[in-house]
Amino acid sequence: MPVVFLTAYYGLFDLGGLRRGEKVLVQRGRRGRRDGRGAARPACGATVFGTPARQMEVLRAGGLDDARIASTRSVDFAEQFLRATGGAGVDLVLDSLAREFVDASLRLLPAGGRFVEMGKTDVRDPEQVAAAHPGSATARST
Repeated sequence: MPVVFLTAYYGLFDLGGLRRGEKVLVQRGRRGRRDGRGAARPACGATVFGTPARQMEVLRAGGLDDARIASTRSVDFAEQFLRATGGAGVDLVLDSLAREFVDASLRLLPAGGRFVEMGKTDVRDPEQVAAAHPGSATARST
């Protein structure tokens, strides 16, 4: 099994605790480890949202509709996904972005939501994340 899929599995299930019926945002869900291609497929019964850097048609071909696909060229994806979920947000974010994009992703988490950082470019202190986003679970890195 390619490393990209093992990394995605580890991030989604071992660290993120993804369960059937949950909603997951895969940041940059298109290709390679950083782009989350491996994470978009093994979501096993979860509703997947994705933000590819480009080539959105790859996610469309994988079964995601336009309401669950957004660009990472701006932080507008957060509002789009809040609308798509009726304001509920997502249960898990598998992240590889940085700065204001991390903040936008964290705003999508309801109480008990989980955030798994895979990018290593904007790793934050778990206590600071929990203080700024009450109710979200501690951030983890892969």
